[in-house]
Amino acid sequence: MIPACRKFIAPLFFLVSLWNPAPGNAQAIPSGGKIIKYLNPIHEKSYTNEAQDRQIKKKSFKSASLEGAKAVPNREIGLFATIDNEKLADQDYIKQVLDKPEVNGIACLLSWKQIEPKEDVYNWSVIDALLSACQNHQKLLILRISTCGIDSPDANDQERSDTPKWVFDAGTKSITYTGHDGKEHLMPVFWDTTYLAKWSNFIHDLGDRYDKNPSIHSIGITGGGVRGSTAVVPNLIGKKENYDSLEEKLKKDFGMSPRQIVGHWKYVADLFPKVFPNARLNFDIDPPTPNRSGQDCLDEISDYLVFRYGERVYLTRQNIVDDKHGFDQYRVLLKFKADTPTGYQIAANAKQDDLKNIAKNALDDSVSFAEIPAQFFLDNTAPMTAWLNDLREHLGYQLVAQKVELPINLAVGEPLKASFTFVNLGSAPPLKPSRYLDKDRAGSYKVQLEIRDESGKPVVLSLHTPTVPTNRWLAGKPVRWEEELKMPKLTAGKYSVWMSLVDADSKRKLNLLDATKDQTPQLSYEVPVGNIQVTQ
Repeated sequence: MIPACRKFIAPLFFLVSLWNPAPGNAQAIPSGGKIIKYLNPIHEKSYTNEAQDRQIKKKSFKSASLEGAKAVPNREIGLFATIDNEKLADQDYIKQVLDKPEVNGIACLLSWKQIEPKEDVYNWSVIDALLSACQNHQKLLILRISTCGIDSPDANDQERSDTPKWVFDAGTKSITYTGHDGKEHLMPVFWDTTYLAKWSNFIHDLGDRYDKNPSIHSIGITGGGVRGSTAVVPNLIGKKENYDSLEEKLKKDFGMSPRQIVGHWKYVADLFPKVFPNARLNFDIDPPTPNRSGQDCLDEISDYLVFRYGERVYLTRQNIVDDKHGFDQYRVLLKFKADTPTGYQIAANAKQDDLKNIAKNALDDSVSFAEIPAQFFLDNTAPMTAWLNDLREHLGYQLVAQKVELPINLAVGEPLKASFTFVNLGSAPPLKPSRYLDKDRAGSYKVQLEIRDESGKPVVLSLHTPTVPTNRWLAGKPVRWEEELKMPKLTAGKYSVWMSLVDADSKRKLNLLDATKDQTPQLSYEVPVGNIQVTQ
């Protein structure tokens, strides 16, 4: 038997000869670190955005107070009530949840078999009903589709998976696991080619139907893991020996490896932006396997997604059950918070005593939205109501227009000199998506001044980007700037001026609080900031 250490001797001499190709020539001998790197190469992350390999700085959220301030709803931020799968058909229950003013929308997880029970035969009624309910309340839906792990309690022996039976009948490979109900269920092998082909067809049809629906907050990038997550081992009963057995089977029988996980998730993740070019997407940023190898896989997958698609893909930390908050829990959120909105998904079994710290962690992580079990909103106790309101008032961007100064008189053709003061009471800055090829890059919203004549008719629309762009408006720090705006030759007379923050591409105006007057701040999407007299 050859000792293990001896196998390194020959390669070492061989490598030295590479750095010293010709006797007599002075050549640098490689360091030990270089030799080790050569012998144990690390896979090149060729699609990692090097600009994203930034220093991750942890800062605590410091709340700024403003008397009379209240939560400011905007479509990508706020609190979303998670509806259990068995409650999705209960329209009265969903209406009760959506009637809550602190609820910005609902989140749900449906099984694939609920929507496509037979190949190319769809039952869209559940999703349509949810979207209709959201539209009636002017709220939004976070939608995810699961292919493993919901395990409906009423499923019979022929329906042992979230994936339809016809997919397995077509030859999809699978493994058996024990569900929450103690029964055996089937999980498709997520990198099986037959499964991926059927899943791709389904996602294309889903995108064709719902991509442009205005009541969609985001669509979950799913199909590569358990219960809409990134996890690839269905250890739903939480026992280590069960996990080890399932992991070994996936490795031995189906070739699971870190490269396999990254490859199949990259394929699955790429399906969604192609068929949802307009709707925002949502990706779970928990590791596919609960170890260092899984963390490395998550790094490659999240780097790829954010580099490739930017703000088109929101990032969510799922299944938060307590206030544990180690580096692995927050590092990806902090790494990409400047690129795209991020969120928390709180589990139904989260400990009540941990909720205060969970909220603190969310604000420290600069998250923009939180998915919270619907029963929390229906609790109606004073502590729960206070917790929800406090979280909602600081989640995402909470913009306040504090002061706008304009001249009283303006000569015809003279530029308009104005100053603006805003403050962000929320945990995250407002990121305006700007499409570049197939990627949305985070940029700044514009300040719009609309000048109206005495009849109320708009005669001038003036837009400019703040000196400090909105994607850099940090929590609690007032932002003040002056701007000299070119004006057309207006007819002499009196004009009113209205201000708003606007997405110049979509024309959407952000909600904000108007604190420019001596009264309680008022929720508005356009603020009357004064009158000017134009003179000859």
